[in-house]
Amino acid sequence: MTVLRELQNWIATKRPDLRRRKETIESQQSEWATTPSPGAPVLAAFDENLYEKAKHDPDVYAAIVNLTKATESGEVDPKTLTQLEKHADDSPFALALLTTLGATAYRKTLGETVSNKQLKKLGTPLGKLLSTASPNLPPTWHNALTADIWANRNEVRGLTQALRNGTFPHAFVMSAVKNLDMWARNRSTPDHEIVDDILTIIAKNPTRAQDYFINDPTALKYWVTTDHAEETQAQFAKILELATTTFRDQSGTPQNPSRGYWSAKFTSEFIHLEGQRIEKERFPVVPPATTALILANYISDVDRTATGRRSLESVGVYGKNDSGIPGHDNWGAYFDRRDLMSVMREAFKNDKSFTTVIAAQTAFSDLLLDHGAKKLKETGKNDFLQANGNTIGASFGMIASAAGLTKIEQGKELDESQKRKVKLVSALVNSCLAIPQTAAWPVGAGIVAAWTGIVEDALEGDFETKARKDANTTADQIWVLTQDLTAKSMLKHGLFKGSEHPWASLQDMKKSDDPRLSPYNFLHRDGKTLMNMDEMVDKNAGNFTDMYRRLDAFDRWLNDGSAGGDWIDVRTLLRQGFSDSFDRFD
Repeated sequence: MTVLRELQNWIATKRPDLRRRKETIESQQSEWATTPSPGAPVLAAFDENLYEKAKHDPDVYAAIVNLTKATESGEVDPKTLTQLEKHADDSPFALALLTTLGATAYRKTLGETVSNKQLKKLGTPLGKLLSTASPNLPPTWHNALTADIWANRNEVRGLTQALRNGTFPHAFVMSAVKNLDMWARNRSTPDHEIVDDILTIIAKNPTRAQDYFINDPTALKYWVTTDHAEETQAQFAKILELATTTFRDQSGTPQNPSRGYWSAKFTSEFIHLEGQRIEKERFPVVPPATTALILANYISDVDRTATGRRSLESVGVYGKNDSGIPGHDNWGAYFDRRDLMSVMREAFKNDKSFTTVIAAQTAFSDLLLDHGAKKLKETGKNDFLQANGNTIGASFGMIASAAGLTKIEQGKELDESQKRKVKLVSALVNSCLAIPQTAAWPVGAGIVAAWTGIVEDALEGDFETKARKDANTTADQIWVLTQDLTAKSMLKHGLFKGSEHPWASLQDMKKSDDPRLSPYNFLHRDGKTLMNMDEMVDKNAGNFTDMYRRLDAFDRWLNDGSAGGDWIDVRTLLRQGFSDSFDRFD
């Protein structure tokens, strides 16, 4: 009787476990697999070891058994696929499955989905399961995922595809990218599919892009100095743009750098590496449009380089605030002038890139002149206007020189590139008053693109704007632009009063007349905002005189003394500083 009671107790104790085993077998054979055909073996050997590792979870056990069958047979059961898709967003299941399966076995299973067309459909749910489980997977699992990947290309591709298409914690994905990138770089022949995946993974957000370069100090030099397919170049350019232009600040210190510090450092390093590449006569990897966008974002540092006395280092970060710029300066990129000139010469062979940089310089000049006009109103001194005029002259001079527009012999025929760029400068002069001033600096890619579009629209307009007085050379054209922007800023800050105000100079005006209705009026209704050139030119006029009468009235006001003695003094000092600085590059 005692033995019988012990047997009954044992059965009672084991009943839940036996029931669980029964459920596991049923789950494996009915829910996770198609019912076997008549005559086929119904029961398979029960894997006690796997059952224990799966912590008696019937779905985890069934998933691993049927995944193993699929990789061994080369065919996936439809029910297995359906169940994996069903559980793909189930965090406890995903974590249990991947920890039970193990990182190496998981990676090998992914590899099978690359090499076998029948198993390819497993790739998506397996990738989703990794994404779902990744926040809770232990570091040992992370490390094992990319360990020993060197011999099997399909395993690497399966993993890069999974990481490319899913959402993962930052540390998890960057840990994987480090080894995957090393695998790709060590190939004697580039594997474009895997490189494409890796770059797409990195380009998912700017933090990934920047940490890619932070974690591997050799990465930027590798990409800039190694030949790559055109498609790969475009992908890398996107990563470089994100890493250099997204984060701009002056937080932290060189010892404890912020993301804004890293942005400036990578920009400085990029321009120096490009200068070295050009010196060695190697073809560019980064498209000129990306280079121009980065320079536009760092246009204040381009200005600093133009006015600097000499180059002391090749790479560095500026942290000193510039009193000539309103607000607080961000970390700035140091440029060696020789490197910068080489980079701009190459980039400016592309007209759009030239337009991007010179439009950004125009917008930044507007900001500098506005700050100078504000200081003039506050202090009665034009020191800031004069200093900023020097900066503007040097910066435009350096940009024009890099574009081949300064040292042109008189009477010599311009080549086609010079002709196009001269037209672009003219379009810039005609559109500068239409470029909106931005309160924040630096600016994003969208604003830079908008500026570029304004200049291009002016170039492609259906009318020819009359050339401004004495604007026969690039220097003259840009001086006219500077003069117009200065007048715009001084008007904005109310520095023209009484008889010096434009409305006092309008032709055929009587005291009772409303100057806003005058056909010669070149201000908006507020009396302190200049019309842009498109607004000043009446394209519907029937004759030349009427078409340009607003523009002529603006020129007369600027040049015949109507604007007053203060304007003449400011313009004289500004012109001298501008010309001296511009001529350094002529």
